[in-house]
Amino acid sequence: MATARVGDSQLFYRVEGRHGDPVVLIHGSLSDHHTFDRARRSLAVSLQVLVYDRRGYGESTGPAKAHAVADDAADLAGLLEAANLYPAHLVAHSYGGAVAIRLAVDRPELVRSLALHEPPFIGLLRDDPETAAEGERLERGAQGIRALIGAGRIEEASRLLVDEFSGEPGSWDRLPAPTRQVQMGYATRWDEEFRDPEAARPRATEVRELLLPVLLTVGGKSPPFLHRIVDRLGDLFRNASVENLRDVGHVPQLAQPEEYAGVIGTFLLERDVPTT
Repeated sequence: MATARVGDSQLFYRVEGRHGDPVVLIHGSLSDHHTFDRARRSLAVSLQVLVYDRRGYGESTGPAKAHAVADDAADLAGLLEAANLYPAHLVAHSYGGAVAIRLAVDRPELVRSLALHEPPFIGLLRDDPETAAEGERLERGAQGIRALIGAGRIEEASRLLVDEFSGEPGSWDRLPAPTRQVQMGYATRWDEEFRDPEAARPRATEVRELLLPVLLTVGGKSPPFLHRIVDRLGDLFRNASVENLRDVGHVPQLAQPEEYAGVIGTFLLERDVPTT
């Protein structure tokens, strides 16, 4: 375990595994690097795996982000350079996918491939006449959640957010109490991140210019709107494949960590990653 000073932030990270290419696991909102604890152990058998806490999460510190996606991408660029682990494969969950794409655009020399699970780009739905109404509904829902957070109604906001992305009402209440506390603690960070337009919609012209290999995964148990977002995103990339993980939802690294790591590992091996 170590920390790196990147600009005005102090980022916590750890590297596990001594062989193979470097892989970075980028967590989403309402969680920290521990969301990958079980999956990283499987990946570290044949890869150098870096996990870290984004600014404001876990043990990482730093000021509020003026431009959340770009600031998080710049933080990660500085961390990869400080740890001397690049070019790296980026494996990202949810909002972390926006960070991974931004880093690939801004600093392509640092990135070898992308593996993204369900980036919540609801703006892509609004851009398509067939799904515009659904995108507008989701945007209104996000605005309502932000209003609840601003009013200090954190648990109510967190319940709505978790239930929407699980696709199952009552999912929040089924979470262990410590998990609910952690997620409520990050609610204001979620608000900060999703006020950035780039968290809801990637820049299509930039995405189309990326030539690196991309794996997009979607959970078979995830709500339909996430499937539609992944399909739209797959159309933007020039070198992407989409894989449906039938037995999981929005958090495969927790629901089926070994199976998820197996899918990611297979994708990386196809990129000629050495195993020893």
